[in-house]
Amino acid sequence: MRIGVFKMVNEEEELKTELEKLYDEKKDLELQIRELDKEKIEKLTKEKEELEKQVEKLDKDKKRTEKEKENFLRQVKNSRRKKWLNSFKMIALIGAIDLIIIPLIIFFLKIPIQWIFIGIGLVTFFGILLTANYMSGTSPFNTGEIRKAITGSFIAVYFTFLPAVTFGGSIIPSGEPVKTIISNFTWIVGLIIVFYFGSRTVEEYVKSRK
Repeated sequence: MRIGVFKMVNEEEELKTELEKLYDEKKDLELQIRELDKEKIEKLTKEKEELEKQVEKLDKDKKRTEKEKENFLRQVKNSRRKKWLNSFKMIALIGAIDLIIIPLIIFFLKIPIQWIFIGIGLVTFFGILLTANYMSGTSPFNTGEIRKAITGSFIAVYFTFLPAVTFGGSIIPSGEPVKTIISNFTWIVGLIIVFYFGSRTVEEYVKSRK
């Protein structure tokens, strides 16, 4: 009996000891879990703060980029306006040279009247060439600018030559040779205009195909 009771007491003590161990282990686990949760929370908090800083930085960069874009668009707008204004000045200068300065030079120097058409053609050609190149902003002259200059100069000479022959009276004699010249010149101007618009159409078609 005594031996049995002693065994039972020993077993109870062992059970108590094991329960205490398990309880201690439970506490340790709870502490570890709390520490892990605390570490996770701290880590998540740090990540959140970093993300907020990044978002704030991106917002600042976005605002700065928008301001730079607005300034750039304003500069482009002012540049275009300035370009158009300068182009109108250049065109006005070409018109003044063609309509006033060249006729005055021809009149005062008593140069043959035929030279007025050569002068108008040359001034208009180089004037349109320079104006078109200035508007395009390209360094070398391209074929489109040269086409514009040739077409514009021929049209300017044509519309100067035609009234001069029609209303010039004794300044430019009329007759069959002059009529032939007008007819041939009209054909040439027409062909140049057709070539100008036709070549532009072909260029646009080639660009669209590419």
